Amino acid sequence: MTSDQAKVELIRSLYDAWRRGEFGIEVFAEDVEWSTPHPGGTAKGRDALLAFLRSYMGAWDEYVNELEDVRVLPDGRLLLHLKEVARGRTSGVDLTWSVAAIVEIENGLITRYEGMERDEAQRRVGPAE
Repeated sequence: MTSDQAKVELIRSLYDAWRRGEFGIEVFAEDVEWSTPHPGGTAKGRDALLAFLRSYMGAWDEYVNELEDVRVLPDGRLLLHLKEVARGRTSGVDLTWSVAAIVEIENGLITRYEGMERDEAQRRVGPAE
């Protein structure tokens, strides 16, 4: 398996864990940097990320974060296209949104995960090949 294939498989394993309701924290580096625009969350370090994920995922009665596409960029980072579907625990409101993330992986662990709107991701990485 090439390094790029291993990165893609690592990401797929994370989203499989999330689909099973697990946090998948073991795929993140101890000093991981995490950010996402909704709900405006940031975390530095595995423990802070686990606390964030518990809080965020616990806010939903139902929550699915589907990996729609993953692309290895020329610099080795990964571009993810995601679809999140959720129902608010207290509001009962159903939400669906399409987002993206740019992910860095070193030594088999995610070191940086930056969630963003898809148009922002496209501006950052340029046109698809």
